[in-house]
Amino acid sequence: MSDGILWLPDTWYSPNLFITFARGLSPHELAVRLGAEPTGFLDPITMAEAESLTSREGAARTARFGACAGWSFAVEQGRPSKAWWAHPSMSAGGVEVLHLTPKPDDPPKEVWYYRDGATIGWFNIGERPDDGTEFLIPALEEAGFFDTTLHEDEVLITLRALQEHFGLSLPRQQILTGRLPSAVTAKTPPENLGD
Repeated sequence: MSDGILWLPDTWYSPNLFITFARGLSPHELAVRLGAEPTGFLDPITMAEAESLTSREGAARTARFGACAGWSFAVEQGRPSKAWWAHPSMSAGGVEVLHLTPKPDDPPKEVWYYRDGATIGWFNIGERPDDGTEFLIPALEEAGFFDTTLHEDEVLITLRALQEHFGLSLPRQQILTGRLPSAVTAKTPPENLGD
């Protein structure tokens, strides 16, 4: 059974979860592109243990990662992800990358989409896509985003459209209470957004 991604808004801020999906990379390769040392992988840890690494043990950002529904994924805690804010190198070599950031200190949440070494575009979750992501408008229409008679949350409608368009899913219980392979993706606080 697929958990999809519609459960994310219930858990996005406790702790802050930065979600990156990649198609065309293994989960370990995704972690390395996010900043992990190629030989620096940790044993599987829980979300609470990842939070401890970032708050008490000095790592600036920790990723737990895996694969689901044909995508590799990384759930990062701590400082904002390297996949945020125009990092097309994340998708070099024919890779497709979709990044969801909660922007806890400066809402609204954002979606960034990269493909084959280029930034295709980004948009605020819950708002009409533009800047290269207009291709998602039919998926948003199908999900009811532009239907003014619906009184559903625009964030949920946007996530539903992304889930359906890209076939996204995350293992909810494994992320929230289970153990996943992990790595430190930033040892010190990044100087620039998304480093």
